[in-house]
Amino acid sequence: MSSKHKKFRPYIRRLKPSDRADDWRTALRLAVYQMRNWNGWVMVQHGFPGRVMAVGESKQELLRSPFSVLSGRYSFKQWAREVQRHALGGRP
Repeated sequence: MSSKHKKFRPYIRRLKPSDRADDWRTALRLAVYQMRNWNGWVMVQHGFPGRVMAVGESKQELLRSPFSVLSGRYSFKQWAREVQRHALGGRP
């Protein structure tokens, strides 16, 4: 179980065989990585074990994947904290 200060915060880690995705595009990419035994990277959220938000070949690719990070509005860390704040019922 995640600690309270990290609950719902996105983070990046290595792909695990038990990982699953809810949306079709991510599930397809995840299946390709798992079928070819690639050691990719995944973006997941604390509090949702094994549920993948995004899949990529490198950690840097995933660090730049959220649009607000890509556009330069936030760093990945700031974006992750905003997602967490929103999930906990804070300001949007």
